[in-house]
Amino acid sequence: MSHASPLVAPGRRLAAWLRRVPISDPVDRRNAPALQVLLLFLGIEIPLNKGYHLLSGHVSMTGPRLFVDLGTDVAIAGAAFFAVWMIRRGRLRQGIAAFLTILMSCAVAANIAFGYQLQAFDPYPMVMLTTAALVIGRRALWIVYACIPVVFALGMASPWGLGPARSGSAFQNLPSLAFSYLMIAIVLDRTVAALRETLWKAQRSAQQLREQMIERERMRERMLHMQKIESVGHLASGVSHDFNNVLGAIVGYTAERHRLDELDFDPEPDARRMGDALEGIELAAQRGIALSRKLLSFSRRELAVPARFDAAQALADLVPMLRQLFDGRVDVVLDLPDTPVPVFLDRSQLDLVMLNFAANARDAMPGGGRFGVTLRDTGDGWARIVVTDTGQGMPPEVMRQAFEPFFTTKPAGEGTGLGLAVAREMTQEAGGTLTVDSTPGHGTRFTLQLPRVI
Repeated sequence: MSHASPLVAPGRRLAAWLRRVPISDPVDRRNAPALQVLLLFLGIEIPLNKGYHLLSGHVSMTGPRLFVDLGTDVAIAGAAFFAVWMIRRGRLRQGIAAFLTILMSCAVAANIAFGYQLQAFDPYPMVMLTTAALVIGRRALWIVYACIPVVFALGMASPWGLGPARSGSAFQNLPSLAFSYLMIAIVLDRTVAALRETLWKAQRSAQQLREQMIERERMRERMLHMQKIESVGHLASGVSHDFNNVLGAIVGYTAERHRLDELDFDPEPDARRMGDALEGIELAAQRGIALSRKLLSFSRRELAVPARFDAAQALADLVPMLRQLFDGRVDVVLDLPDTPVPVFLDRSQLDLVMLNFAANARDAMPGGGRFGVTLRDTGDGWARIVVTDTGQGMPPEVMRQAFEPFFTTKPAGEGTGLGLAVAREMTQEAGGTLTVDSTPGHGTRFTLQLPRVI
């Protein structure tokens, strides 16, 4: 491994550099690294190969033919580097089109200068067809194909294309060559068209999936907000009673103002009494402000913000709101541990889940009963919350559908059927589980398990 690392690191940097092109089209972006490698190879290999042949004396041609040979090699190498430069600037198709144009021009010059016989096994026609089809498209493919027979015909018609024993029969291979390349062009056309259609369908499916995920998230937020509004509605009667108590206290304290009008007004003790009354008014007003803020923050449409908090303290803080959901005939009993039980989720969502349980329990106990909440640290990484009531319970067929969205046994207009569905979804997002156990006439028990954090 240590011997390979000096080569692996530069290779990774080179691969990253090849991929780092400002191209938005996904197909072109995937093709860019391989095309750059091919073009760089041609731009380097062609001059090196020609230089080797010149230095070794393997090149016997002179005069104009040598000029054409060297000129076409220089033009192809320069076109390859120019195409790489265009790709690095995000203009892949324009760069490849320029490269193919120069390559085709060089093929024309080479066929005229050296004749068809020397160019018959040249791989560049296949390179041009394949590159045009894969990179630019069908139109470029058929333009390149239309040019190939013309290039061969020019080579066959040139003086160097006619051998002494074949005078007058130079074009006899042109139909078979044209037909062979036609078959290749058709295969490339159909194959590339099928690949692009498949890619288009995959991209369309991915876009539809993204849209569905976005819509699902929007639906979830709307469901959550609807359930919060419903829970706030359940709290309305208790809140109005609590506000009446607050206002009653304020009215009682303000009655102390009569002391200012009495004839036996004693400044020192009466001033002290007035100060105490104002302090009581302030405390009552602060209590009303805290209650209204709690309701506003609970009903507000906000994104979930998971945080670490003590589940025992959160449940204890929720007791006043839970009591407001029940009348005096229902006992609210909490069994909480003395030590903290830290969990990680959005605290307002836990409040919503507990209020959903309480609202269902209230409807299941019209004649009164007991609503209990027990929290335990299981010792194996879980915090278990057990919510029980002594209500009517659920038959098996109702219990199986209890967590389905919009399923409710309540009369029309008295429930959305979202409470338990939202509770299970939020529990699963927190990495926990929610189960229900109920028997008709013997109450219901919900078991909520949440991952305990350190």
